[in-house]
Amino acid sequence: MHFLGLDGGGSGCRAVLADKTGRIIGRGSAGPANIASDLASATHNIRTACDEAMAGVEIADMRAVLGLAGANLGDAAEALAAQLPFQARVVQDVTTSVRGALGTGDGIVAAIGTGSVFARQMGGVIHSIGGWGLRLGDEGSGAWIGRALGMAAARASDGFCEITPLLRDALSEWDGRAGLIAFSLRATAADWAAYAPRVLNSDDTAAYEIRDQAEAEIRAAITLLQPESPLPVTWIGGLGKLLALPDWPAQEPLGTSLDGALAMAMEGRT
Repeated sequence: MHFLGLDGGGSGCRAVLADKTGRIIGRGSAGPANIASDLASATHNIRTACDEAMAGVEIADMRAVLGLAGANLGDAAEALAAQLPFQARVVQDVTTSVRGALGTGDGIVAAIGTGSVFARQMGGVIHSIGGWGLRLGDEGSGAWIGRALGMAAARASDGFCEITPLLRDALSEWDGRAGLIAFSLRATAADWAAYAPRVLNSDDTAAYEIRDQAEAEIRAAITLLQPESPLPVTWIGGLGKLLALPDWPAQEPLGTSLDGALAMAMEGRT
């Protein structure tokens, strides 16, 4: 028996293959794997990563768990599974992220990167909120912060607030009003997220206001998830540590989303 775990999202995907003892015997990686935004490309990349992980290994029986961005949208998960040369359980990436970060223990996970999603695990049951994407949510994320910079620059340009040095520089970089509008119409979440470090590393008053708004959104999400007896929070993702709040005890993640996918694949092994 062999076990395969895969973690895939907007920036790439990674796969690991383990034998019946849990020893890693193969690894693979490939490009983006958001199955909701581009199923064909994601399927190709997922198969590439899996083939690389399984290369040179004779496999008679295998359990696979794939944690993927977009697996909770429409019939994307079923469509992917039908195109794979092996049987696999396809789950949302937040599920494998929580399992990797917390193992089977109770706690809350705040995953903040380009997007954001928050989840609570209690008694083995995972409840998540967020993960709606930038058009509907992703509060407090890198993309949300970058877009907030654009919105603040637009309001300052109209005279609703002071044009601080940060906003003036951003407007200049976007070539003023017309350039900002043009950028907003073509920008992806990753494009907006590229501006987040500028905000988070600035002492400009506009940056402080955006960070305060981001922290308020993050605090509201975690407060909603907290039970009567508060659980510790594990901060993950590219911006998780930068935006960690001191309101609750923090705990370090036990592992990654890839570790979580493999652990789920190995559940019930004999």
